[in-house]
Amino acid sequence: MSDIYRVIYAPLAYLDLRDIYAYIALDLESPDAAQNQIERIQDQVSTLEFMPYRHAVVDWEPWRSQEVHRLPVNRYVVFYTIDEPIRLVTVIRVVYSGRNLLALAARDS
Repeated sequence: MSDIYRVIYAPLAYLDLRDIYAYIALDLESPDAAQNQIERIQDQVSTLEFMPYRHAVVDWEPWRSQEVHRLPVNRYVVFYTIDEPIRLVTVIRVVYSGRNLLALAARDS
């Protein structure tokens, strides 16, 4: 049991999921695809309960020094941190991989 981490979403990550759903469901007019994409992301995030260190830390600042990890899911990227003493994984952002990720990291830090 001690190898299990608790996984939570930061408020911005919840907003990201909502925005992803809205874009696919409304702008692309595909609510089924939107639901499927959100489920794929959430399914992959749930795997972080076990071995969250298996995904690399990003290689740009300021997130590198904050040890932000990167989990790719289809065309999206889940960014998360690990608080080892309390075995907590916090998903901080979920974004389209085509975005300017360096600018996102600089703005969010």
